[in-house]
Order: sequence, then structure tokens, then C-alpha cells
Amino acid sequence: MKHQRQKTVEIYLDSPTPFMIEHWEKLLPDWKVPPQTIVLILLKSQLLLEGQGELIELEKDRLKERFLAWGEVFQATSQQRRFLSEIISPKDGTPQYSQEGQLIFDLVATVHHALGFDFSQTAGGCKALEHPVWQTAVYPGLFLSQATATAVQSILTEMVWK
Repeated sequence: MKHQRQKTVEIYLDSPTPFMIEHWEKLLPDWKVPPQTIVLILLKSQLLLEGQGELIELEKDRLKERFLAWGEVFQATSQQRRFLSEIISPKDGTPQYSQEGQLIFDLVATVHHALGFDFSQTAGGCKALEHPVWQTAVYPGLFLSQATATAVQSILTEMVWK
């Protein structure tokens, strides 16, 4: 019997959502043009995330730190190549390197629009994605870039995903 390592990260490149295109100046007031490519990073959680409690919050914090570490590498590599990019905080939907806008990014809505994943409201008022395999054990992250999908794919290929 073969042992297969379970995939813990899924990465999807897509075009910005219609909401992002329509409202980019209120989402990213520093930018002169809207983003051209978005990168959805889905991290598999060790716990179902629709509940509440200290363990779930610790798991969300762990996944957020992992995502932001990758975001730093993505940001640095993008800058080296002279591509404007941004990392959106999974916790509050705000940009990490640009000025905060009048609107925030809704990562669950972005995944829902791009990939068709359902979501539900949690007792705490948050939204929980429903991954087709991982159920609610999924934590979304978002990178934005003014580069083409091909250029972004090249950056992602260079990154070490641990």
C-alpha cells in the first residue's frame, strides 16, 4: 500500500473579482491601476474552523503566521522584479504593505466567487468556507499583483512552500 502525503496547501491564480475591479481605488488607494492577478492560498487546518474557542483561535493564528511568512517572500520577490503586489491579511481583510482603504477585502467572498466554494455563518459572526474535501478545515489567504498570471506563476514556482 502506497502512503500518500495529504496536500495541505492549494494555490489558485485568477483574475480579480468584479468587486475588486469596480472598487480597487477604495480597496488599495495607493495603487494607480487595479490588480491584474490574484492568488488564492488555501491552507488546510488541523481543526474544523466553524466553531469557537481557544484551540480554534490558536490554529487560525498558526495558519495566519504561515500565510504571512509566504506573503513576505512573495512581496520581496515581486519587488525584486519590479511588480507591485500586496498581501491581504486573512484576519481583517486589510493590505499589509499599502495604505488601508475605505473598503476591506472579503476573502471568503473572493474564494466563493472564484472557486464556487460554499460558506456558512459561524456563531461568532464570521464566515467559514466549506472546502469540497477539507470541509470547514480551510483557511484562505490572498495575494494581489499587477503582474500577469504568467509572471506571478514564475514567482510562485521559485518560492519554497513548507
